[in-house]
Amino acid sequence: MKAVMYGAGNIGRGFIAKRFFLTGYETVFIDVNESLVEGLKKEGKYPIFVTRGDHYDTEWVENVTAVNGRDAEAASDEIASCDVMATALGVNVLPFVAKIIASAIEKRYAAGKRPLNILICENLIGSGKYLRGLVEPFIPEGLKDYFENSIGFVSVSVCITVPPTAEKFLKVSSLAVCSDVYSELPADAEAFRPAGGEIPKVDGLVPFSPFSFYIERKLLIHNLGHATMAYLGRLRGHKYIYEAAADPFVKYILFRTLCESARALSLRHSVPLEDLMKFIRNLVTRLDNPLLDDTVFRVGKDPKRKLSAGDRLGGAYKMCREQGIIPAHIAVAVAAGYLFDPEEDAIALEVSGCAKNEGIAVALEKYSGITDPADVAMIGKFYEMLKNGADFGEFVTELDRLTE
Repeated sequence: MKAVMYGAGNIGRGFIAKRFFLTGYETVFIDVNESLVEGLKKEGKYPIFVTRGDHYDTEWVENVTAVNGRDAEAASDEIASCDVMATALGVNVLPFVAKIIASAIEKRYAAGKRPLNILICENLIGSGKYLRGLVEPFIPEGLKDYFENSIGFVSVSVCITVPPTAEKFLKVSSLAVCSDVYSELPADAEAFRPAGGEIPKVDGLVPFSPFSFYIERKLLIHNLGHATMAYLGRLRGHKYIYEAAADPFVKYILFRTLCESARALSLRHSVPLEDLMKFIRNLVTRLDNPLLDDTVFRVGKDPKRKLSAGDRLGGAYKMCREQGIIPAHIAVAVAAGYLFDPEEDAIALEVSGCAKNEGIAVALEKYSGITDPADVAMIGKFYEMLKNGADFGEFVTELDRLTE
C-alpha cells in the first residue's frame, strides 16, 4: 500500500505520515524543499521526539521516500498510483498544487478509474469544498462524473501540537520532528468517495458526521487558545508559549476565552458543554508544556488571517454574538492581536499599523468585519488598556462589569 503526503513540514512528518506508517503504508512525500526531499530519499526514515510531559520518547517513522514538488510530472505520477493521500501545505499554497492534483486524477482515470480520498489537513473551515473547487476547473468535461463520485476531498481536524524542532534534536537528524502525544484524526465521514464505500484504513482516523463541529472545535477552541496565548504572551514579554501559559494574567484570559467559545459551540451544535470543557482542560494541559519550545512569534504570525471573521479570533467573536453570548474575554484576545507587531512579520506590521495610524475601528472593519458600535467600543477599550499597560485588577473589574 502507498500513501502520498503532500507537504513534508512539521504536521506532514510529525503527525500524518506517522499515522500512515503505523497503518502499514509506504509514504511518499511531495515537497519543494530540496534538502528535505533528498534527506528523506537517502535515509528512508526519520525520528519523532514525542513529549510525555517531563521527558521525550523517540519514535521512528520508516518506509518513506520523497519527490520534488517542482517536478509536476513526478508528483502527479505518485498521486495517480497511491491508495490514499493527504495535504498539509498551508491554505495559501493549495491554489498552486491544484493543477498537479487534477493531472493525477486524469492519470488515475486512464489507468482504471480507481477512487482516491484526499485528507485535507489545513486550518480552514470548508477545506474539502475549497480544494475541490480549486481542482475542478482543470478537470476535463468527460471526467466530471468520475471526479464527483470517485475523488473524495475530506476535511480532517488536526489538534496535535508540532512546534519547530529544537536544535539538539536536529543534531540527531536533520529530518527530526517534535510533537505531543495526541493521536486522534477526526474526518468528515460524508466526504469519502465513493459514497457508502470502504473508508481507507488510517491509524487514529475517526470518521464523523456532521463534521462541521470538529472543524470548528479545532479552529474556535484549539487555534483560538493558541493565538490568545501568543498575542497576550508577547505583550507580557514572553518568548515561548509555555511561558505565556504559566502567566496568571494570560491563563485567566485564556481559560475564560475558551469557555466563551465553548458555550457558543455547545449551543450551535447541541453538544454537551461538559464534553467541550474536557477538551479545554486537556488542551490547556498540553499547551502548558515546557518541553514544547514553541515561540509566541511562530504561533502569532499572520494576524490578518487569524483575526478575520472566518478564522479563530474573529470567527469565535462572531459565533458568540450569534449565540447571544458576550465575547468579552475574546475581545481582549482580539485587541491583543491588533497590537502584535514583531518586525519580522510584515503582515503583522500592516495590521497593527492600521490600528495604530487609522484607529481600531477602521482596523476591525477592515480585517475582522466587526462594525457594531458596541463591539468596536468594547474591543477598543481593551486595546487601549493593553497598549497602556493596565494592571490585572483593572481587566478583572472591566470584564466583570461587561459579563455580570
